[in-house]
Amino acid sequence: MKHFTLFTFLYLVAGVCLTAIALGHPDITPKHKITLLINAGLLYLVAVLSTFRFWRQRLIDRQERLRDKPAWDRNFYIILLLLIIGLTLFTALPDLVNHNWAIEAIAKASVAPLLILASAEQLLIRSQIRQ
Repeated sequence: MKHFTLFTFLYLVAGVCLTAIALGHPDITPKHKITLLINAGLLYLVAVLSTFRFWRQRLIDRQERLRDKPAWDRNFYIILLLLIIGLTLFTALPDLVNHNWAIEAIAKASVAPLLILASAEQLLIRSQIRQ
């Protein structure tokens, strides 16, 4: 059974935005267009995968295995996800702003939505499991 979540919608929206940028600009180089379309395709793939039960079940199983571990072991994964989100934002946003949102900067930062959304989804599922 398929299970649509807010993150499924966010993956789709981010993929549509990257596709619109790639196809909407006539002056974009083929290299940047390919980069944007590949990252949009990855977002679409993750959106489809996130509708299946195994996507969420995998995280629940991992959380169950971590319950028997020490506290630092359980919290390491959460800290790692927060670091991924923070470092991605810390590197992508200044690059976009410094290059005045140029296509080259957008193409370089186009993997950021996938990293941020996947990490945020895992953090949300983990917090729901803990409660």
